[in-house]
Amino acid sequence: MAHMQQDQESKTVQKGVVALLQEFIQCSRQFSAPQHRPILQWSYDQRMVNTTALEFRGIVAFLLDGVPHHVAGGWHPSKKLAQRDAAERSLAFFVGKWGEQLLLDETKPTKAVDVSAGASDVQALAEYCRSHSACGGDVPKWSHSWSGGECTATVQVSLLGVPHKFGGAAKPDKDAAYADAARRVLWYFQCPGYQSLFAPDPRSQAVMAKEIPAPPSNWACDGAEIEELRTAERKTILMRVQNRLQQEFAKQLKPGQSVWNWAYETDESDTEWPPLCRAKVEVSTIGRTFVGGWIRGQREAQVEAGLLVADYLDRGCGGRETRAPSSSSDVGSEWSSEDGSGRIGRWCD
Repeated sequence: MAHMQQDQESKTVQKGVVALLQEFIQCSRQFSAPQHRPILQWSYDQRMVNTTALEFRGIVAFLLDGVPHHVAGGWHPSKKLAQRDAAERSLAFFVGKWGEQLLLDETKPTKAVDVSAGASDVQALAEYCRSHSACGGDVPKWSHSWSGGECTATVQVSLLGVPHKFGGAAKPDKDAAYADAARRVLWYFQCPGYQSLFAPDPRSQAVMAKEIPAPPSNWACDGAEIEELRTAERKTILMRVQNRLQQEFAKQLKPGQSVWNWAYETDESDTEWPPLCRAKVEVSTIGRTFVGGWIRGQREAQVEAGLLVADYLDRGCGGRETRAPSSSSDVGSEWSSEDGSGRIGRWCD
């Protein structure tokens, strides 16, 4: 028996945490996912740690009990280490900490939230977090955003020492958005009185689409990290876009052919250093030319044009030329753009 147990432990170590996480999610699925859709969907943030080195953070998305989850790991010098760390954290929380909490709840059922008559759902969530041991007494932290005249609330709750962010549905006003998000969190915790408010939808985009919808950008970052990510995005944009073009259009490229050709224009009337410059890049494999905006320094001008190429690849927009908007600093040239409506908004903004 001892020998068999050692063999099993050895196999578990050899299997790896990513495979173990996938098995755990597969065993927890309520609905059938589309064919060929990966159980675990990975993405990575990156930041500069010095002038030459990058660090990566793995983010894994999966459906657990019909609900989409996104888990972010820590920063590591390689994507492989970042992926392993995110998988380890996921298993440690959902199998370890959360499993222990479920056993505790079975022996000591959660009581209904004790709030005064007429209290709002937001107040009920605050009282739940103060009284429930899994939340450690921390109160929820709220934020919201507006889009298309509708408000979406996000609430951060500490759960077993791990910060969790929950998003609600878009609502016509702030109060309704906060109430909706609070009800969803209380349902997720299966708080008495809220257990039946929602149910996972087997026809939702999170279940049926090829990819689980992404969370809000920079959801796992604080203010300082957001700035670091933006810096890394700009410094590595040219390398990443060039690699992407080489991968997507490898069959169209002839041996030794460059994926793009660059040209630059400087403002000869500018007396400051570095001078105003803008870049034009021709990508022959897709038959398009991209013209960046005026900016100081050739490197920054190249980055601006590279961002437009990335936008095109992400959005699949039509047209043969993409330009940055005109500005008061434009000088007369064959590259001048009289209409800024053709510019694509940069995804890093």
